[in-house]
Amino acid sequence: MNVSRIAILGVALVAGVAAFFLMMGNKPQNAPVQVVQPVKEETVRVLVAGRNIERGERLAIDDTNWVSWPKAALQPTFLTDADPEKREEIENAVARSIIVAGEPIVETKLIHAGESGLMAAIITPGYRAVTMRVSPETSSGGFILPGDRVDVLHTDGRDADASTRMLFEDVRVLAVNTIYSEAPETPNIDGVNVTLELSPRDSETFVTARSSGTLSLVLRSIFKPEGDVQASEKRSSGVDVIRYGRS
Repeated sequence: MNVSRIAILGVALVAGVAAFFLMMGNKPQNAPVQVVQPVKEETVRVLVAGRNIERGERLAIDDTNWVSWPKAALQPTFLTDADPEKREEIENAVARSIIVAGEPIVETKLIHAGESGLMAAIITPGYRAVTMRVSPETSSGGFILPGDRVDVLHTDGRDADASTRMLFEDVRVLAVNTIYSEAPETPNIDGVNVTLELSPRDSETFVTARSSGTLSLVLRSIFKPEGDVQASEKRSSGVDVIRYGRS
C-alpha cells in the first residue's frame, strides 16, 4: 500500500473521530422528558344494589348505593344521580326477580305500589298460581318455604280403602300464606295456604283433584341425585304418575 493511500485513510479516520466527539458535545445535557397524561374516562353515578335482593323482597333506601359508572357503558334503563329523587321512589318497591349486589337498579325489575300485583309479576310467563289449604301432616311438617320444589300427591278414600297417586312432580312453591320471598333464615312456616305454580292444563287437573280427595305436598331436595333413588320397599304397581298434566 502506498503512502498516499495510507494518508487518506488516516485523515478519514481522524475526521470521523472528530465528528463523533463533536456530536456528543452538542447533545443537550438536560433534555426535557415528555410525560403522557392518561386520558381520564368520563363517569356518572349509577344506583346499584348494595346486597343480594331476592325476588318478592321489598327494597329500602339503605339497600342501594351510588357508584361511579363508565359513561360509555351507561344504559338508558339505569338510574343516575341526574334524578336523585329516583332513589327515594324505590322505597318499599318489590323486586320482580333476583338482583345481585353491585347490579344496577332498573325499573323493569321493580314493582311499585299501585302497579300489578306481585304474585302476577313473579309467576313464570304462561303459568298459573293455584292455592291449597294444608296442615303440618300434608305439608312436610310445615318446613315448606317459598321457592322450594314439591311433589303433589292425591289421596282418594279413607283408611283401608284409600289409594294415593303422584299427581305432579317438581312443582315450584310461590308463597306460603302471604309470604312470597325466600327466607333461608326461617326454619319453617306454619302455613295454612300454599300457592303453587302450574301450567293451565295442570291447574284444571289440580282443581278437580282438590275437590275429590286430599292433596299432600312432599318436599324435594334441592340437590339432584347422582343415580336412581332406591325405594325402601316395593311400591304397588297401581300408582299413577302424572307429569305436567300427562299420565
